[in-house]
Amino acid sequence: MATLTNISDHILDICENAAYAKSSNCKLEIYEDEENFEFIVEDDGKGMDDETKNLALDPFFTTKKERVKKIGFGLPFLKYSSEITGGYFKIDSKKDKGTTIKCKFKKNHIDCQPIGDLGSTIFSVIYLNNDVDWVIKRCYKDNEYNLNTKNLKKFIDDLNKISIMKEIKELIISLENKIREDI
Repeated sequence: MATLTNISDHILDICENAAYAKSSNCKLEIYEDEENFEFIVEDDGKGMDDETKNLALDPFFTTKKERVKKIGFGLPFLKYSSEITGGYFKIDSKKDKGTTIKCKFKKNHIDCQPIGDLGSTIFSVIYLNNDVDWVIKRCYKDNEYNLNTKNLKKFIDDLNKISIMKEIKELIISLENKIREDI
């Protein structure tokens, strides 16, 4: 991810890491209320040993060997961005088992980044890697919606068909608008 200017960019960056960590199943949970914005990304991919997990928070470390630039600002910048607001950043990873990233931002803090376009981010997450099944839970106050790509694939032959992609994007945007309504 070239720029991490909002929280949605961080979510997409971490989900990208999860999708390409040899995962077959990933989970994204997003919780939001007036004061807090929290997200959790969990994968069943290759995971990291303790040494690699600690190095992952160094911006000059990356596990991506094919990169021209040998830096990895995603995790260190997410940690900084969340903690500066009074929130937190947690990483749990086990080699060959997977990784979980938990992060909370205090929305009212002056240094909290804007949330960004969650609808487009969630849509992008679904299409990061066709071999990964995503379970997505999005909560805003007491309202929520859930998406499961494994279930979508049972009913839709080709998720990559342009007309289907358009319908899924419209559905996500509609769900985002709906959970923000006072019911």
